[in-house]
Amino acid sequence: MKYRSDINGLRALAVIPVLFFHAHLQGFEGGFLGVDIFFVISGFLITTLIFNDLENGKFSILSFWNKRLRRILPALIFISLITTIISFFTMLPYDLKNYGQSLVATILSANNILLYLTSGYWSLATEFKPLYHTWSLGVEDQYYFFIPLIMIFIYKKFNALVLLIVLLFISSFTLSYFSDNKELNFLIITHRMWELLAGSLVTLFLSKYKVAPNNLIATIGLAFIVFSYIFPYYISNNQAIYTLLPVVGTVIIILYSSNSTKIGKILSIKPLLFLGTISYSIYLFHMPLLVFLRLSVEGEAEVYLQSIFVLFSIPLAYLSWRYVENVFRYKNKISNKNFYTILIFLSTILFVIGLSLHYSYGFQSYSKYNYGKNPQKYCDEPNKYIKTNFISNKSHLLIIGNSFARDFINMIRANDKLDKFEIILLPSAQQGNAINLIKQADIVIAVSSAGMTNVINKKELIINSKKLFQLLKMEAKGKFYLVGTKNFGFNNNFLINKDFQNIPKYSVSVNSSTFIANEIEKEIWRNHYIDILKLIMNDDKKVPVFTNNGNFISFDTEHATKDGAKFIGNILFTKTQLKDIFL
Repeated sequence: MKYRSDINGLRALAVIPVLFFHAHLQGFEGGFLGVDIFFVISGFLITTLIFNDLENGKFSILSFWNKRLRRILPALIFISLITTIISFFTMLPYDLKNYGQSLVATILSANNILLYLTSGYWSLATEFKPLYHTWSLGVEDQYYFFIPLIMIFIYKKFNALVLLIVLLFISSFTLSYFSDNKELNFLIITHRMWELLAGSLVTLFLSKYKVAPNNLIATIGLAFIVFSYIFPYYISNNQAIYTLLPVVGTVIIILYSSNSTKIGKILSIKPLLFLGTISYSIYLFHMPLLVFLRLSVEGEAEVYLQSIFVLFSIPLAYLSWRYVENVFRYKNKISNKNFYTILIFLSTILFVIGLSLHYSYGFQSYSKYNYGKNPQKYCDEPNKYIKTNFISNKSHLLIIGNSFARDFINMIRANDKLDKFEIILLPSAQQGNAINLIKQADIVIAVSSAGMTNVINKKELIINSKKLFQLLKMEAKGKFYLVGTKNFGFNNNFLINKDFQNIPKYSVSVNSSTFIANEIEKEIWRNHYIDILKLIMNDDKKVPVFTNNGNFISFDTEHATKDGAKFIGNILFTKTQLKDIFL
């Protein structure tokens, strides 16, 4: 295939918006769509390489995979090594554990699957994951595995090949269109494959038909891409629909641009060619830079600082491209034997480190900041209280809510308040047996998690909170309360490098979303509201990070450790309306 400098320049227009989107720079709300452009380009280029080799009778699947591994893994392993080293100096055990999971998933080209099963792409937790952006490499690697197999088996039956690719395209697009699961749509190959297949279909089309370059049509394609960056949700909030603009725009440019058209010449200017050439390494470096900046500051890093900081990915990417990518990419520089020896050795080391971080909970036993035990497991232990009916003669205590409700049960357990109650945990008041349990209960305590992960929808919160209040007012036969939401900072990893004279006294600002939610629900529930924030905030409206013994109250700034459960519970059971219940 003749070198297309315009496509290389298009890579630059794909990667730069991704950088500024992740830096939260205003005007780049659709910058994440740059990944969709990469998908189409990858599908086109990879299918073209396979098709041309098949046409010339020289395609080898082992050779293909070897080239892909040489292209992708050296820079990826390099950035993984760097982030692993830095992580030990910038992360608390909780984030180190999560990093270990990401590291293993990245080595296995499955970070997209890990993200889907855990935090997801759009979660606040991803703000502190240096390798979370490798989800897109997982999608591409999974595509690179099966697309050559398809083409090998039915290459000689061209019409059947086209039909199969079209059917796969339609199936994937349909799955994306009808799915309401935002994370599934964004992360899993079955719902993203249609974008790569769009590039593959362009290859098959161009193998049979010649398309004359047309600058006007190519300009329209570029306009589609730029418009999608600025107004990503203008035409629809459905992912399959709003990603059509950048996908179609990229397809149009591939078809109707060339190195000689005006658009092609614009895309081929030297700065764009330079950025396009090193775009892969830019993409790899930008997220670790942003994450380590965020981990180092208390509260949220300023957008202008993130926007400046992320640009350091360009010089770092150049060094990686020159001294890593261009060295390991070619057999005349590094033989296959040496390449795979180095690859297996480093991958094994990273894999073992990742597993160790996961199973040791971030080596917390070696950290001056630890949680005493596995806090996530501790937080989930109250799930054993999920039952369908009260059966004992003890006072019936119904607790309604999600993980924050489980925290509240742990507060009861940690303060030895279990004996007089039969407790049932009801994860949602919308469950079929909810009203029956509410009527059976002597006491009902709902627990709020509003404002969690720094996100709040005021209108939705008001509607749902009023609905729950009215339900309990009508159906509860005894006392009922809402235990308010809680938060212990935006991110507390900055503590790792601080040497405090008096650690138990250190306090942090509460996320604004939590403050807002607290005020909204307090107004609705009034005397039935238990205001945790008011009880633990100081005069500066900050909350403690540590108990009086210097132990973490929360392991993730929202959920309580065992020490935190005892600390908060003691306050709730001695200084609120709950003290008469839990005497």
